[in-house]
Amino acid sequence: MSFRSLLLFLITIGLLSSCNPDNAKQVDSSSKKTIDNIDIRLPNDPKNFHPIFNPNSVGREVFQYIFLSLADLNPENLALTPVLIKEIPEGYESDKNGEKWINYQIEILPEATWSDGTAITAKDYLYTINMICHPMSNSDRWRKYLIPIKSVRLNPNNPKRFTISFDKEYHEALDIAVAINLLPAHIYDKTGKISALNAVELLNEDYKESDEEIKESIELVNKSASATTDVVQNGPYRMTSYASEQYVILERVKDYWGSAYPENPFLQSNPDKITFKVVPDEMTAITMAKENKLDLMKMSQSTAFLDMKNDDNHNKNWSFHVPQLNRYYYISLNNKSEILSDKTVRRALAHLADVDDYIENIDGGLGTRTIGHFHPAKDNYNTSLSPIPYDIDKANALLDQAGWTMGPDKIRTKVIDGKVTKMEFDIIRTGSRLSELIALLYQEATAKAGIKLNIVNKNSALMRKENLATYNYDILLASASLESDDPYNKWHSDNATNGMANNSGYSSKEADFLIEKIRSTTVKEDRDKLCKDLQVTMHKDQPVVFLYSPLSKIIINSRLAATTTSKRPGYQANTFELAL
Repeated sequence: MSFRSLLLFLITIGLLSSCNPDNAKQVDSSSKKTIDNIDIRLPNDPKNFHPIFNPNSVGREVFQYIFLSLADLNPENLALTPVLIKEIPEGYESDKNGEKWINYQIEILPEATWSDGTAITAKDYLYTINMICHPMSNSDRWRKYLIPIKSVRLNPNNPKRFTISFDKEYHEALDIAVAINLLPAHIYDKTGKISALNAVELLNEDYKESDEEIKESIELVNKSASATTDVVQNGPYRMTSYASEQYVILERVKDYWGSAYPENPFLQSNPDKITFKVVPDEMTAITMAKENKLDLMKMSQSTAFLDMKNDDNHNKNWSFHVPQLNRYYYISLNNKSEILSDKTVRRALAHLADVDDYIENIDGGLGTRTIGHFHPAKDNYNTSLSPIPYDIDKANALLDQAGWTMGPDKIRTKVIDGKVTKMEFDIIRTGSRLSELIALLYQEATAKAGIKLNIVNKNSALMRKENLATYNYDILLASASLESDDPYNKWHSDNATNGMANNSGYSSKEADFLIEKIRSTTVKEDRDKLCKDLQVTMHKDQPVVFLYSPLSKIIINSRLAATTTSKRPGYQANTFELAL
């Protein structure tokens, strides 16, 4: 999607050099050998493996080898690269009944087939688009990106070719058009009824489905989200074994059609088998790695990563990689709260976060400070804005200004609606060591400003469901993706409702105006300027406390010739080979 430009920029300024391990071996590609099996640690069970149906980040680590999109970011140079299609299409404009459209003609590779031998065709694309747009489908992750769609038209003379059209002002049109993971129409739409629907009509909020056969078909494909080994897919691997909370085993597809394109990293299948082992406890996983029971693991604890890297007894057997993550950490503040609706209070809370200390002493220096939603290495990041400094005196002055008086018990109070209210909040954190340490340091700092902070530990899934999705919280430690340049879902007031992505409840007419302009501006320089203006507005409002963008921490057994990438999830195991 639009994160393509971020990744390209990172390459041009050389930041991705950190993807090369400190002790990586130089291997002659002509003499590389294949691998029988790679053991990879997963921190938890993915449960959902289909990319259409909202899988978590752990699910992404598995499904990238099973389900392919039309195009993807090349892990080596991060350029948008054809996968299931012949080439990246050039858009052309048209005028339809007074509307300006942007159109993309796309052709699927002639060899591309589903795992049951059926050809992948334009009908699969049409069906997938309609399925995503149908209000009864559980594919809401994608539906919001297809709102500007105008039509999908099949080519009557070539079953592999189609044209998709969007509103001309939709700047993410191409990225969305080719990022879709397909569903097999011949499995889920045998009568063709769903394919015959109109995506634009399906997106109308008044659309109601009356056809019972269509309802049954949609329910069938919704249930496929939990399918594991019995799945019709199009990737170079298939899932052959799955044990909940234990392991996932993928095996190379025999006689895979993608072998006709050996240079395409997404179609390669070098290891015969990839075994994902579910190991929730990181220290247990590190022990397994040292005992050669794991070949690759992503680590969350910088201290453990750096300790292993500096341990001469073990580091000779491993390469250590730190590609930039396309995420940022932040302290979410509930803007709907009576107290936190005051931006002066929110700014005071920002002054109480010692972010530089978090990066250096908790995360081993493996992070980049950020002031907003856009990545600090990107050209739409506003470098004229300085991060909010850690300043307890300034925080106290702001709270005084907001009418909060320090009490004899060193907790601030204020009379609200005739009632004396204490400045006391719960801060919710998940089980990670990083969130624990940040919460403790933040609790200590806020106490110096007369704020009582109670730390609440909670399972991340429950936190998202019971707190973030319903605004049932005061303060919460969270992270967000930087994969899209479009701030609409995360920060526009339209989405400041239960279950939507604006889970801080931020609402600003000025920000809404800028966000809407960003979405409709196609000239990159103009859009970048608007993004910078938005950051100025949000810097004044401080809807949340922005912290930093972390680096990934990946260790890989030195028996493997492997590289890492800024593309999620940070590696591509199907391209690994044996080192000499």
